[in-house]
Amino acid sequence: MSTKGDVIFLHPVVVMNIADHFTRLKLREDKDEAIGMLLGVKRAGSVHLTDCLEVVFDKGGSIEFESFEKDLKLHNESYKDNKVVGWYCTGDKPAARHSGLHEVIEDWYGLKKGKIIAQPLFLMMNAEAKMTDEGLPITIYGDKMKTQKYTIKSDIAETVAVVHCAQEDLENKKGSKLVHHYVNVYRGIEMMRNRLEVLHKYVVDCKEKKIQPDYAVLTQIKSICSRLPSMQTAQLTAESRADFNDALLVSYLSALTKGSDGVNSAMQNFNFMYGGHARGRKGNVWH
Repeated sequence: MSTKGDVIFLHPVVVMNIADHFTRLKLREDKDEAIGMLLGVKRAGSVHLTDCLEVVFDKGGSIEFESFEKDLKLHNESYKDNKVVGWYCTGDKPAARHSGLHEVIEDWYGLKKGKIIAQPLFLMMNAEAKMTDEGLPITIYGDKMKTQKYTIKSDIAETVAVVHCAQEDLENKKGSKLVHHYVNVYRGIEMMRNRLEVLHKYVVDCKEKKIQPDYAVLTQIKSICSRLPSMQTAQLTAESRADFNDALLVSYLSALTKGSDGVNSAMQNFNFMYGGHARGRKGNVWH
C-alpha cells in the first residue's frame, strides 16, 4: 500500500475540478482556498489520481467527514474503483495550517478500510499562478510532506474534452479537436457500414445463386462473424458505459467552467462600468 516506488499519474479531470472549485469559491464567497479529497486507483505499481470531491467545514472549522462519506458513497455508485488517496488545497506553498489539516486527515484516513496506499497524498495547486512553460503550478507531497514526482496522464476522452474546454471562441475558429474527433468517428462508422452492406449483398447474391461464390471470401466473412458473439460481454458493456459517462461528465464540467468564466467576465465589466455605485446598493447581486 505504500507509494514508495509507485509512479503517480495526475489526470486532467482533477486539475479541472480543483480549478472549478476555486473559481466558484472566489466568485461566490470571495475565498482564496479550496479544499477537497483526492480520489484514485492503483494499477500495476502506479497510483492514478482520477477525480476529487469537495469537503465541507463546520462552524468550528473542522472537516465534516460524515458529509464527505455520503458524497463518496454516491460517487462510488458510478465509479466503484475510486478510493480516497489524499487531499488537495489551493495556495502558494504549505503552511502550519496545512500541516495540521494533513495530520487530521491522516488520522481519519488511518481508520478507513480498503486503502490502496499507506499514507494520504497532499496536492497543492497555486490557482492564481501565471502560466509558464516550466509546468503546472502543482506540487504533490507524500509521507512526512516530502515532494513526490508525478506525470500527467489522460485517456482519449479526457484529451479531447480538455482541449474542447480550452477553446474559447468556437464561432471565430475552425472548431475544437472534439468536433474533429467525432467527425472522424462518424466517417469511420459510415465507411464500416457501407462495407458491411457490400458484404451482406455478396452473401445474399451467393445464397440466391446470382453469382458464383468465392469460398475464400466466404471463409473470411465467417471468421469475422464468429468474433461478434465474444464481443457482447457484460464487461465490455460496463466499460463502454463507463467511458461514455466519463466523456459526458467532462463535457458537462467544461460547460460549467466556460459558464463560470462568462459570468466572471460579465461581473468584471459591470463593476468596471458602474464601480462603487453597484457595490454600495444593498440587495444587489453584484454588490
